[in-house]
Amino acid sequence: MNDRELGNKIKQDLNYSLGHLDARVAERLKFARESALEAFDTQEQAVSSSLFAFAGHHGHAHHRTVSPQRWLPIAMLVLALVGVMYWQQEVNHEEDVDAALLASDIPLNIYIDRDFHSWLDSSTQP
Repeated sequence: MNDRELGNKIKQDLNYSLGHLDARVAERLKFARESALEAFDTQEQAVSSSLFAFAGHHGHAHHRTVSPQRWLPIAMLVLALVGVMYWQQEVNHEEDVDAALLASDIPLNIYIDRDFHSWLDSSTQP
């Protein structure tokens, strides 16, 4: 059963049930429907005349509110991208330091010399 058939079935069921309603209930339903249509028309006019309505669009203007279900995944994606960019910069920085150390005039043996490390530790302490 597709959507159109389902809609027709519901319409038939409602029309059938309408014939078996009490007159007082039918009158209350009619009043509720008219009130809802008036409220909708009032809301529709307020939206179409608001400052947020787009120029050139008249009649049915639908404005959706931004719910957390819409912006939360986008915010998480932006944060993830910022994190990846930061991580990449840190990795590149470490590679630059390694390249600078290897390209310097200081011999590589000094970095594995234990006496150099003990001298470095003693010279940095106050």
